[in-house]
Amino acid sequence: MKFAMIQLNPTVGAVRENAARILQWARQAAAAGAEVAVFPELAICGYPPDDLVLRPRFMDAVESEVEALAKALPPDLLVLAGAPLREDGHLHNAAMLFHEGRRIAVAKKRLLPNYGVFDERRVFTPGATPLVYGFKGVRLAVHICEDSWWPEGELFNGLKGACDVLVNLSASPYCRGRENDREQMARAAASAADAPMLYTNLVGGQDELVFDGGGMAVSADGSVAARTKLFCEGMLRVDLEVSGGVWSPVPGIVAGLPDPVEEVYEALKIGLRDYVDKNGFPGVIVALSGGIDSALVAAIAVDALGPDRVFGVTLPSAITSPETFSDALELAKRLEIPCLRIPIAPAVEALSGMLAPACDGVDWTAPLPGTLMEENLQARIRGVLVMALSNRYGHMVVTTGNKSEMATGYATLYGDMCGGFALIKDVPKTLVFDLARWRNRRGEVIPPATISRPPSAELKPGQLDSDSLPPYDVLDPILERYVEQQAGVQDILAEGFDEVTVRRVIRMVDRSEYKRRQGAPGVKITPKAFGRDRRMPITNAFRE
Repeated sequence: MKFAMIQLNPTVGAVRENAARILQWARQAAAAGAEVAVFPELAICGYPPDDLVLRPRFMDAVESEVEALAKALPPDLLVLAGAPLREDGHLHNAAMLFHEGRRIAVAKKRLLPNYGVFDERRVFTPGATPLVYGFKGVRLAVHICEDSWWPEGELFNGLKGACDVLVNLSASPYCRGRENDREQMARAAASAADAPMLYTNLVGGQDELVFDGGGMAVSADGSVAARTKLFCEGMLRVDLEVSGGVWSPVPGIVAGLPDPVEEVYEALKIGLRDYVDKNGFPGVIVALSGGIDSALVAAIAVDALGPDRVFGVTLPSAITSPETFSDALELAKRLEIPCLRIPIAPAVEALSGMLAPACDGVDWTAPLPGTLMEENLQARIRGVLVMALSNRYGHMVVTTGNKSEMATGYATLYGDMCGGFALIKDVPKTLVFDLARWRNRRGEVIPPATISRPPSAELKPGQLDSDSLPPYDVLDPILERYVEQQAGVQDILAEGFDEVTVRRVIRMVDRSEYKRRQGAPGVKITPKAFGRDRRMPITNAFRE
């Protein structure tokens, strides 16, 4: 039996357009000789639909497109496609089977994930019974994503010997190392079912999430017979052959996996591209400081959108060094993007003058020590200017803060946090350096001095990040343990970290929740990002 596993990039809510693309791919599958075409989870409406499915008019549109799609699909092709189902007052995450112009069967997702980025129990009701559908003498067991992740659970009871092939329709988001987890899942599921597993996944960006694809065919013995390339739409053709009553996939092309740094770069690239395109922005604006964060963001933006859709602006102050200013201009030249120069010194002087009467002789409380007001004033002036350019030209501002900064609050509200998308908000600073070096090995677009220079916000003379933060090679491992692994203070100290540093870092993380809550969305690349999968209270008195 010939299968076509389709790796699709839908847009959430674009039901008609998604259905049209399913039809297009189904026709290609039929033309290629496929007998069965499998599309990912909720391909018709996009994933995650969140509360959209609670809107009656939205479900009306889904049902209308499903009915039209059933009639338009190639009649001899069995098509499996994910769609929300409204039935008896309940909503289900379903896989719909189409053949000969009609919907012939439905599999309802039985395990609804409600952890991390997932919140399916909020809107969906779990299915109660499994679906094993016979087609041309082949028994197809149909699972939807989470259904196959627990091979020791009840969903596999009675499956062994009752199916010839296990088909899984998924919408599994990307994070680092996830493809290896999926491969282990597929092997375990195939073994538990004693049948080959055919797996297809969404691809593309949806707000914070990126779906990397990674469709595969796995034999009952756990060997990977075929795999699609990550991060792009496509069709994986899989032929199943029977021998002695046992079905097995014919070995095909097993696409290799990218190296770990390249994988992150591709995820960031597709996440930005789809956020910009699916939301209808003509282009993006990046404030170029001459530092590594803005350089990396600009490079990814050009790779994702092309140089004609990326616009740089440099906003030097009296404190900006000639070296960083020169690097910002050199970066723009190498990337072949335009770069405006807007000095902020006049605005700093004007606003400082306006504030002077309020800062002298006003009896509120004793003023805070240091120059925080003056430093953040510069950042906020820059934020006002880049947003003004956004309003003038319609391009979206991409912010340049990384995860290390967002975790510790080393960012200015309404300043460098101004923008519509925080591309690298889940990328630790140490990984920022790795990504920049990886990109330069494929063409040196980032000036080497930008990578080698000690990081600085350049908001006061002689300032370095290390004045306010521990060294990044110390900070990032602590953040990984506290944020991503949810380790406690004593757990982290047991690994040999300095107690004063650990407690200081944790205090900074906890006190900065109010800032993160007001930040722009950005691509999730780690197991736990500051977004929909980490929900901490802003007002929080707990301390370890």
